[in-house]
Amino acid sequence: MGTLCCQSIKLVEHPYATLGTKKLLTASTSSGDLDNDGDMDIVVANGRHWAEFNQVFFNDGNGFFRRSKFLSKEATASYATPLADLDNDGDLDIVVANDRTMNQVFFNDGKGNFSFGNSFGRQQSNTRGICLVDINKDGYVDAVEANRKSQNYLYINNGRGKFEKEIPFGKKDEATISIAANDMNSDGYTDLVLANRNAQPNRIYYGPNYKNSTIFGSGKDETRQVIITDINSDGLDDIIAANVGEKNMIFFNDELQNFQTSMSFGNARDKTMTLAAGDLDLDGDIDIVEGNHSNKNHILINNLIGFKLQKFSSRNKITYGITLSDLNGDGLLEIIESNSGEINQIFFNETTD
Repeated sequence: MGTLCCQSIKLVEHPYATLGTKKLLTASTSSGDLDNDGDMDIVVANGRHWAEFNQVFFNDGNGFFRRSKFLSKEATASYATPLADLDNDGDLDIVVANDRTMNQVFFNDGKGNFSFGNSFGRQQSNTRGICLVDINKDGYVDAVEANRKSQNYLYINNGRGKFEKEIPFGKKDEATISIAANDMNSDGYTDLVLANRNAQPNRIYYGPNYKNSTIFGSGKDETRQVIITDINSDGLDDIIAANVGEKNMIFFNDELQNFQTSMSFGNARDKTMTLAAGDLDLDGDIDIVEGNHSNKNHILINNLIGFKLQKFSSRNKITYGITLSDLNGDGLLEIIESNSGEINQIFFNETTD
């Protein structure tokens, strides 16, 4: 699996490397160049089940965030704020995934100023995440809505950033927490990989109609997140699952695309809430970062034979989200923690060969 890596990843916890000073109920962050100044900014999704204000933090160019503003004058119970160019005008817009209130679209003017565009979804949906992907290959980014214990939906972009057409898929009571999208069976269509809880099986729904599906995992996992990446450098995209109450899992892709070969990693007691994947040590393979509930967070350093576990957080937290982004422009990925009831923290990557 990749090239042999024996070193540790060096992370620095700077006292000013936080997203504000308040201990909010943060569920996730997203990162991108929002004001087109060449550095990576951060959007924070706050509230979860309770109404709090979502925030936009602007990078000073060195990875510090001394300027921020509320995304909206309205507080919402938000779980995610994914970024994409929804209206094809060359800048990143924001979609807000809300719990039991309609999701929202905010349009960027190209300078990091956001205005409310429209709402979509159903008031009663227990939305936990939104995956942004061009599902119908028309050149516009669509929205795939993950709803816990209620119907999941596809929302089709009308070309102007409004999600007008609603298409249900999957089971009506599927307890979906997150959705990842990719062509998993090499047929040219985007497939949807679902992380399900409530002892419901995780599923892959196959495009273009999303009626056929296969199960991966034990069939009764408590999975909070799935990510898709080539973890063993064989040219095929694998599935990595964050589990609560059991070890996390990697499901390996093969020529049959059945994801029956797997391996576990981490500790079952960690209650992993979120995962992120990226090459943290610049050795050419993909490493994994775990965000855990009431435990320290971990890096799993990828090497030729497996993973070397490294703790990086200084204390136990409830981390709902992990984002990887090069915040200071040095070519290394920083780790952004989204913490519930704790300050959101940035860990600077200073790994050297």
